[in-house]
Amino acid sequence: MRRLRTVALAAAAVAVLGAGYAVGSWPVSGHAVPGMTAADLPKLKVGPYPSAPAEFVPFYGTVADAYAIESRRMMTYLAGPDRIDPDVRYLGGARLLSSSGADFDDDNGPFPKNWQPVAERNRLIAGAYIWRNNDSVRARKHITLAIQRFPTEQAARAAVDGYWEALNAPGRHPIPIDTAELPADTHDSVRASSRTDEKGEVVAARGVYVIIGHAVIPQNDPAALGTRLREMLRAQLTAMADLKPTPLEDLPDLPGNPDTILDLTLPNQYDSSDSDRSGGRGQGGVYTPSGALHFERDTAVARPAFEAAGVDLVARNGATVYRTRDLQAAFGLQTALTRLGRDDDEVPNPGGITDAHCVRLDEPEPIRDATYLCAVVYGRYVAVIGAQARFSGGAPGSFEQRVSAQYSMLARSGQR
Repeated sequence: MRRLRTVALAAAAVAVLGAGYAVGSWPVSGHAVPGMTAADLPKLKVGPYPSAPAEFVPFYGTVADAYAIESRRMMTYLAGPDRIDPDVRYLGGARLLSSSGADFDDDNGPFPKNWQPVAERNRLIAGAYIWRNNDSVRARKHITLAIQRFPTEQAARAAVDGYWEALNAPGRHPIPIDTAELPADTHDSVRASSRTDEKGEVVAARGVYVIIGHAVIPQNDPAALGTRLREMLRAQLTAMADLKPTPLEDLPDLPGNPDTILDLTLPNQYDSSDSDRSGGRGQGGVYTPSGALHFERDTAVARPAFEAAGVDLVARNGATVYRTRDLQAAFGLQTALTRLGRDDDEVPNPGGITDAHCVRLDEPEPIRDATYLCAVVYGRYVAVIGAQARFSGGAPGSFEQRVSAQYSMLARSGQR
């Protein structure tokens, strides 16, 4: 039955959404608006990259690709660690979840390897994950949160039991959690434990969802650790109060490209640095502002900047494109997203593009391992393009071409 369901869903996804990229019919010249400095588009060095919008039609080769739609939607309902503790603002990792081996890896994955059979046995469908820290060695704080979706409430409860059994090796001890302020239907599923009392885990089920949390606090204090784990669980339950599972047969009907914003976004089929290191599935996606914030390096900067700029839609593909309220808001967001850290440096703009700001980071950002970032503005849109440093430390030759191509795609779209 599961195999038939899987095949049917994959076939439906392919039938509805098709595959590949096709160049659409778009205006071919940009239009400057007050405050922008128009670029001479034909003179931009775009290399092999597209210089005009292209229709985005995602490829659905497996059922996991269709499930990724649900994972992206779930990112909206994932609690931000900085909402629990403002110090925990710096990105460690963010990803969409599945039952693949990449997510269950003792060295590089968010979950231990011995959890994978539990996820597979209970038919994990989708999930969302965020990890942030306070960027301190002496007084470490980490908050990791994840939500996973299973096909039934029974499967979710079974997954909690299985994870808990696999987690609790000798040497661990329970951490009491006060559940009085939590929804009654979660009380009997809440489990928390620790090996050392400065870090511990909590798992719980609600409906078809499993909540997983990991915390590190700066002191060896089981009571403080229990308080932190309870705060995390309460915040996540609040954030997902309106989360309802999409019927599997309806996944292909979810809007995959609202307002065709992915058509304006550099595709990721040309360069390995365009893909997320963790959880990247080789296709783009659109996020709400709440979902997109999980991928930002520092929420203390990005969260107020999103709000001030009126960001209402974000597309992630070979570049990240943000739609703001207007041109003035777009320039404000550009400034925030390329704000220099203590040891960061400015680097020259690509030739011919005045409305860009490019930086070299002292520490690569963790999602795509990018050392170089460049943000361009056109109308109400901001696009950020990243690149990994070469062995020598310099930017790859394709970086300027990709930035120029992304700017050209926005300018030739006719969108302002």
